[in-house]
Amino acid sequence: MKRLLILLPLLFWISCDEDAEDNLTDELVGTWYLTDGELYMEMTTNSDQTMIDQFGPGIGSIEVEGTVNTSLAYMTLGEDHGAVSIMVANQYPFGPSIYPIYYLMVSSYGGDLSAVFYAVESEDYNYYFTESLDLSYDLDSYTVTMGSTEFFGTDMYGDSLSVTLSGTIQANSIAIPANTPTQVDFPDSFIDDDASGFIMTLEEDGSCVLTEVYEYDDETETETDVGTWSVNDDQLILLIEYEGYGETEVDTLEATVSVSGNTLSLITEENYCSEAEEDELDECLEEGSMEFGLDPGSLTNLVMVQIMNFSNTPPTLARAASRSSLKHLLQTKIPDRSHILYNPFQRTK
Repeated sequence: MKRLLILLPLLFWISCDEDAEDNLTDELVGTWYLTDGELYMEMTTNSDQTMIDQFGPGIGSIEVEGTVNTSLAYMTLGEDHGAVSIMVANQYPFGPSIYPIYYLMVSSYGGDLSAVFYAVESEDYNYYFTESLDLSYDLDSYTVTMGSTEFFGTDMYGDSLSVTLSGTIQANSIAIPANTPTQVDFPDSFIDDDASGFIMTLEEDGSCVLTEVYEYDDETETETDVGTWSVNDDQLILLIEYEGYGETEVDTLEATVSVSGNTLSLITEENYCSEAEEDELDECLEEGSMEFGLDPGSLTNLVMVQIMNFSNTPPTLARAASRSSLKHLLQTKIPDRSHILYNPFQRTK
């Protein structure tokens, strides 16, 4: 009798757990439309310090007047082997490119500072040059100041263009208390502005269909991937098939899932050093400290969290996560910004 009394609570717990999985599976069956998403880091250090906010808008701006009138409020500033490189833009440079895009690129390669201002209002763009650059920077305070400087260019018809840039921009800072996971927000860098809709259909038989909808001018294109899905506790597991190297391969996505009414959220977490070998962990954390401007040796943990929100009601205007973000959430790394002369806004004519 005692043994039976011990077994009964265990059997009850197993039964409840299976019922919870069954209920979640039933709730997930259907068609879900991506509505929005969120991306942030949880950063832990072994000492109190202040981190430069490299992802949000700064304090102040570089103002642009003339053919173009705008404010450049986002900045990256870095030095590599004595060469300084600066980008100041009207939007986060490493997120989705949303027209119009305006940005200033400055470099000191060759010893002297040189600058180009770009105006990207469509797939075509105009660029402006100056021969009298009045610019100073301070790496310690992460500040860039530009005195009134005129830039000149020409449009596609050969007509002259000019803009005047001036102002001061300084990065914000984020307090990182010792031994306390601190949230550092990213912009919506995994939202793909080229896609106008993303649809995830989970069938009752365990199959799934992922559909991306693209709008080009007045034409609509779709890309579809198929696979299977299942639930394990509160985890949604997607196995997505694709053709690679002449045979069908499978990508796996595991995400914590929650359903409330007609909304669904997928949450994934990935350690910054998840792919490092045990003997490479310290080196990986040290690279992270350098990447984000932390004190050497102070970073003890860094986790990237991504949240994707869906609705079972078709939105009027849908935004979509890029296919790579959806299929490889667990493999996505924080953008490598160590060489900021890379031009994320550049267009090929």
